[in-house]
Amino acid sequence: MWTDAPDPYPKGQVTPYTPILWPAGAVVDLVKPVEVKQSYGDVVAARRSNRSFGPLSTSDLSALLWYACRQVARRPSGLGFDLSLRHAPSAGAIHPIHVLVHSNGQSAWQRYDAAEHRLVEVPRGVLAPQSAVAEVSPALALENGTILWLAAEVGKTASKYANVESLIWRDAGALLAHLGLAASSLGLNFCPLGLTGAKWGLALYERKLIRGVGVALVGTPAIADIPRYCVQA
Repeated sequence: MWTDAPDPYPKGQVTPYTPILWPAGAVVDLVKPVEVKQSYGDVVAARRSNRSFGPLSTSDLSALLWYACRQVARRPSGLGFDLSLRHAPSAGAIHPIHVLVHSNGQSAWQRYDAAEHRLVEVPRGVLAPQSAVAEVSPALALENGTILWLAAEVGKTASKYANVESLIWRDAGALLAHLGLAASSLGLNFCPLGLTGAKWGLALYERKLIRGVGVALVGTPAIADIPRYCVQA
């Protein structure tokens, strides 16, 4: 059954919001990748959802996040936080979605800092990745893939808009699509999942609302994928 969500609209008066202060662990500084010289048509033509994943190097992950998620510029606002210009669109230039990363063998999530282009560990005691691994594995073999979890900080969008749910879901869809195209341009295997990770961040912060709005796997091509579409002469 389809349920229509109420249309969002800008509030008559904004509700200033103080973004979550994420608990921070070890920091991994990422470097600017080499420029990708590939036509947009080639990128689109090559985009596929692939289901086999080899280990993702730090440089590959850096390039993916650089082209899909990084903050290009920012400007002040009256919302309690800066607005952000990034490659993927977001309602009101708010960008409420945090990208968290977990690779095979790691014991904690890493959060992408879009302003500084770096990964910041989320301490294991605050946000453990076991639930994610347990839920992803039955849906798609994790192999050596890296989990990308889109976690929305609802209060950011709600500071400006009423009925924010559909806005955040559209933000998530745009970001997943952009991640897929960026992965295609880099020759990486990428697959969005049906999972949302809706409950993975419930214990993160008692007074802030963090909700999972998407999950994907990414990695290097480990095994040649079986073609999903055949063209017969």
